[in-house]
Amino acid sequence: RFSLQSVMKLMVSMAALHEVDKGRWTLNQRFIFNRSDLSVAHQPILERLGTKKSISITLADLIDLAVTQSCSAAADFMIRKMGGIGKVNAFLRARKIQGMSVDRQERDLQTEIAGLKWNSSYSDDATFEAAAQKVPSAVRDAAYLRYQKDSRDTTTPAAMADLLQKLVMGKLLSASSTKHLLGVMEKTSTGPNRLRAGVPKGWVLGHKTGTSSTHKGLAWATNDVGIARNAKGQWVIIVALLRGSTLNPEGRDRVLRQVGEAAFHKS
Repeated sequence: RFSLQSVMKLMVSMAALHEVDKGRWTLNQRFIFNRSDLSVAHQPILERLGTKKSISITLADLIDLAVTQSCSAAADFMIRKMGGIGKVNAFLRARKIQGMSVDRQERDLQTEIAGLKWNSSYSDDATFEAAAQKVPSAVRDAAYLRYQKDSRDTTTPAAMADLLQKLVMGKLLSASSTKHLLGVMEKTSTGPNRLRAGVPKGWVLGHKTGTSSTHKGLAWATNDVGIARNAKGQWVIIVALLRGSTLNPEGRDRVLRQVGEAAFHKS
């Protein structure tokens, strides 16, 4: 099992699109996002929020933020609006995805990894970092070790490949939702030096990245998963999950890029 980290935002978006397919939501539906709805760490929605107490935002924009920019706040907000994290796992189980589990909001996962418990004040990066620095070393060590052993919020490579195959074949969502999500994935801006750098010219990669914090030189999760498509309608699924690496960020990106290259290598 490999830690999903922000790859989970892809599954959250799938579950949200399932709500569209059921007729409960629409892509143009607007939600009120309040400052109190912020999460932790990377949350580009802050640019839209600015100094306002709240903004109106569409479901399409929330999915776009969660997938293309890996916005934790957008993903966590959709989870709560759907009725909780159980809706995401129910979506996976109903589609017989075995070996994958999405169990926590980002704000719960990331604070627990740091040896903390979610507090709304942690939506401010500086406050969160200051609190994390105050966690005793032994407590932080124990928290990171628990994270490494935890089966929650993890996947097997086979489960991830199964999910992506079912997506591209139209077995997860309606035809319109499938087309929409694949298009969103192809706009992803994170991880440009990972799989995207290894996919050859003539192919378009739709993908989602995920990266854990690094503790004492150990990065438990560096991920990039996706579907490369070409104009002929051919597609290749690529799952790159790197666990427990002591390489620097550039070195880890290089390993994932090489996985992308290997997917197209002809011996």
